Amino acid sequence: MKQELQWKTKATEPGKPPCTLLVPAALEPYLRTRYRQHGPLIAYLAFLLGRAAVYRQQERLPEVDRVTRKYQRKKQNLQRWHVRIPGELWTELRALAGGCGITMSHMFVVLTLLDKEDQENRTHDGAPTFWGTKIALLEGVDIDEAVTRRKIRFRVDTDPPPGLLRQIRGRRRRH
Repeated sequence: MKQELQWKTKATEPGKPPCTLLVPAALEPYLRTRYRQHGPLIAYLAFLLGRAAVYRQQERLPEVDRVTRKYQRKKQNLQRWHVRIPGELWTELRALAGGCGITMSHMFVVLTLLDKEDQENRTHDGAPTFWGTKIALLEGVDIDEAVTRRKIRFRVDTDPPPGLLRQIRGRRRRH
């Protein structure tokens, strides 16, 4: 006799959880430059996540077919960056990372490296940034076949969500 159980939950707390990102030391100077251009790290993360749809269309995001998430390479002198990121951005990063089969810190580094590559090649000057409006990561296992499957739905819009935009602008540094 087979049965199926399903349930849904809604999480809103904490609104800005304390998070730690592991960043290779060699990438820190670039991140500091982008920090001066974008403002706080949450504004830069929102920008990177807005570029993720384009990177996916260009097939530049990783696809790791492993049951577990892939970590960053060793011996990169990873530095801890402690930040408070709005829950919706943190969840968006988690869903994107899960869909690619890598950890969240690794996803942040991948997005930063793609942005750095674009800056060096000047390939996204004036290109639109897309904002996630609904992101869903579906992960399941077929026990009979012993296969883990991941599917990500990424609905985007060219207009930023007003609540998130207020959080980003409210914390932006003045020059």
